Amino acid sequence: MSPEPDVQWFLEQVRREQSRLRACVRAMGVRADAVDDLAQDALLVAFEKRATFDPAAGADFGAWLRGIARKLVANALRKEGRRQQFLASRVSELLLRADPERRHPVVEAGDADRLDLLGECLERLPEASRRIVRMRYFDENPPGAIAGRLNRSSNDVRQALFRIRQALLKCVEGRLAGGNRVSPP
Repeated sequence: MSPEPDVQWFLEQVRREQSRLRACVRAMGVRADAVDDLAQDALLVAFEKRATFDPAAGADFGAWLRGIARKLVANALRKEGRRQQFLASRVSELLLRADPERRHPVVEAGDADRLDLLGECLERLPEASRRIVRMRYFDENPPGAIAGRLNRSSNDVRQALFRIRQALLKCVEGRLAGGNRVSPP
């Protein structure tokens, strides 16, 4: 027995958009081991809400699906303080608060120590990596603008930022564990 027509249409759209959905979730700073779960959650929510999507109105299924994923990731990141699977995005959040002039007025318990460690880890990065971090998180430039300034592709800048965040994450985790590790990107 074949699925209902709207279910069949939905499955075709999912097949077309699945890799872009996963890439979108990953680009939002979600750790690799959590990407599949969040993408699947987005697909389940989309399936449950498929009646609200009107393809006849010219709506973009992929954009709609990625919008659902963004909301799920935002919710997951809010819960991140209690769950460690999103530590990579936590580094991004700490980077946004690392500048003393922009520090959030209420620093969560343990964040002051992490900010200090993050500052130490930032200092240990190569100058080129620190420059990209400064442009992205302190000057608040989007990756495309950074790419233009550095004469690199946007994808190259995004990958560099990902590698830098991973290196900072390893450094902060290592320092918290009592080590002195820094893995330059």
